[in-house]
Formats: sequence, structure tokens, C-alpha cells
Amino acid sequence: MVRDSKVTGFWKIALWSALALAGGGKAGAVIFLETGDPQHHTNTPGDNSGWQFEGKFNDFLGVPITPNHFITAQHIGGNVGDVLNFHGDAYTTFAFQDIPGTDLRAWEVLNSKPFPTYCPVSSGSSDLGATAAVFGRGTPRGTLVEVAGEAKGWYWGTPDHVERWGRNQVANTPVSISGLGQFLYCDFDNPGIADECHLSVGDSGGGMFVLENGLWRLAGINYAVDGPFRIPPAGPGFLGALYDYGGLEYQDGANWISVPDEPQNLPSAFYCSRVSASLPWIRTHVGLQVDSLASESFTAWEKLYFTPAEMGAPTTSGPLEDPDLDGVTNLMEFALNLDPTFGEPVVMTPGTGVRGLPICRLENLAGADRLTIEFVRQTAGSGGGLTYPVEYSSDLSVWEAVGTESVTVLNSRWERVKRSDSLSTTNTAKRFVRLRVSQAE
Repeated sequence: MVRDSKVTGFWKIALWSALALAGGGKAGAVIFLETGDPQHHTNTPGDNSGWQFEGKFNDFLGVPITPNHFITAQHIGGNVGDVLNFHGDAYTTFAFQDIPGTDLRAWEVLNSKPFPTYCPVSSGSSDLGATAAVFGRGTPRGTLVEVAGEAKGWYWGTPDHVERWGRNQVANTPVSISGLGQFLYCDFDNPGIADECHLSVGDSGGGMFVLENGLWRLAGINYAVDGPFRIPPAGPGFLGALYDYGGLEYQDGANWISVPDEPQNLPSAFYCSRVSASLPWIRTHVGLQVDSLASESFTAWEKLYFTPAEMGAPTTSGPLEDPDLDGVTNLMEFALNLDPTFGEPVVMTPGTGVRGLPICRLENLAGADRLTIEFVRQTAGSGGGLTYPVEYSSDLSVWEAVGTESVTVLNSRWERVKRSDSLSTTNTAKRFVRLRVSQAE
């Protein structure tokens, strides 16, 4: 395992499920299985899976977890007075605390300028086996690694400090190392999941997010990757994103250990410091805010997506504007858990959806066909100050708030709502439904 700035770490050999000390170089940027395009996934994924909570800290990333704190990796360094650039706005640090026995560091920003909102933190209940969203800055994919004519993965490319995102599957068991804490890790599988990724130099400090109770939460901070490797006999050591290191050698201290070239792939992995393992310390020394969601007004939410200059341009950030040109206004994006900078008018998945435009259907309920509408809405305690009246009509002229409603609470910010018409289609030739969203003055 290697990590940015320091030459210490650990190794996981998947075939034998063993750990050993290893040397290394620097760790960290998102590299993809499916493409080497350096522009791939350099913009928001559009699903609110964590991109909006990433701030740029020097050449790396950090994630706000309270109004006055952001978390990142210790080993990337930094000095008091450095700033976290959060969507074009500068937040100046004046102190930090290292979380004992881990690579995690909590930086504190000036009380005179707190974060407008902050990231939900994982409880740990949904980390293992989850599909994770991972964010980092660093290298695109380099040239192909081949052993005896067989492709094994890719060398790291040239660091460019461009932020990228990818996905990977978190292993079902964490890794614990004395003095370093607990880690979540992901193998670089081929074939992998959609947007399968690995990390390289520059990704340290970026966040790993998992979906827990309908909300993407910070589960880990990027730390290290497996490596270095070399091609036998006695080739130069290198770092790379390998979906199969069988037939190569890996470094164990001063020694190089040969790995048999097995029929199955032996994927290398990346590792993230597990945030939930440090929650007791964070609660005591950083703040209890990590156990609750931030109260999030429309203005605070805007600052997760727009720069100060964009915030000052009402034609971009105003509630009735549509800067991503997807036909959904900013206020509706806020109300329906969408991304106002990503042009995709996605419709919510019925029964399981956590975001998206309402879905309207004709359903047979208790033996009668009725028009239903299903959507997500903010809870009364979320801080959004929104109301969501549903109205039905038979002529598009007279609208009435009728019908019955069922509610599924997802978390303290969001709930899924389904409303069924009071009239069946056997009693009326036409029936229409609409959702209106209103914002408190």
C-alpha cells in the first residue's frame, strides 16, 4: 500500500487474505476500468452522491462535517491558515486535531465564516458491501501494463489535479492496522460495476460515500493503494491500477515477492480510513453535529452547487431559474433532491426512489383504478421551509386537495410520499394531478 507524501503502509494480497508491510510512493486519483479519457467524470454525477460536499484543500480534497470543521487525511499535510476552497468560496483554517490511531485529521475554520451546510456522516451500518461513490484529484489512466502479452491494468498517468468521481464495491470486511485504524477497501475488478474505479496519486483526502437510509453519507477518506509492483525479472518498480497482479512481483520491505499467475484475476485495491470507527472521538472532540443532519435552507443548499459569483447572479441561482436547462427550476431541484447543475430530469423510481421528478400512474387500489402520484419531499424539520400540496382536477380548471396519503420516512431530511385520488376513473372520464411546491418567505 502506498499513500501521498509518505512511504509507509500495508498490503492486502487478496488471494491469501494476508497483510504485510510494504514500501511505496504516493497515493491517490480516480482511474477508470472502462475508459482512459482524461475528461471522463470530471463533472458532477448528478445524483447528490457526494460531489457537492467536496472542497479543494491545497492539491487535495476535504469534506465539511460540522459548521466549523472539515475532515481529510493527515498525511497530505497543510498549515494553519490554509483555506478550503468550497465551490469557489474560501474558508480559512485556524486549528486542527489529528484523530488518534488513524490517518484522519479534522481542520477547524474561522467561527466568523462557518460552512453554510455540511455533509452527513455514515453510522457504519451500511458501509460494508455497499456500492460507494469515490472522489479524488490526480492522475488519469496511463499506458497499459502487460505481462507476457497479457493485459493487467494501467500505469498511473501524469498528475493533473482534476477532480473526478467513480464507483466501486466496498469489501464485506474492513481491514484494521495497529496505529492506523480501520479501513474500508475496494478491489479493482474486471469485469466490475458501472463506473468501476481505482485511485492514484492526488486522491488522498477525498471522500468515499455510501447510501444509508436514502441519503449519501461520508463513510471513508481516501488513504492508500496497493503497490509498488514490478514485472519480472527485475523490472523497475511502478505504481498502477491493476485488475490482475498475477504474474508480477510486489515489494515487501527490501524484498520482491513473486505472485503466481492464477486463472482468476487478482485485483489490487484502494483503502479509505473508516470514519464511523472514529465517531466516538469525533463526537467528543469535534462536535455532536455529526450525529444529525444540518438544517438546510434554500440559500445554504445553493452554496453546495454555485460559486459566490453565480450566487450573485439571480438568472443563475434564483429559485425559478433553470441553469442546467433540464426544464426543472432550482426550487424544484431543491424540493425533489436533485442537482441544479446536472441537466437530467430524472423521474423517481416508484417504491424505492430517493430523488427525482414525481411519477404519476393509474393503479388498481381496492378494486378501483385511481390516479396516484409519488414523490420525495423534505421533512418538516429539514430547514427547507417548503410545502408540497397535491391537487386533482377533472377539467384543468378547478383543482382540489383531495385523496389519501401514505408516507415512508427515509431519514430526518427526506420522506417518500404517495397520494391516491379520491375518485376512481370509473366515476370520471378524465383525471389530472399536479404537485405544487411553495417556499416560505
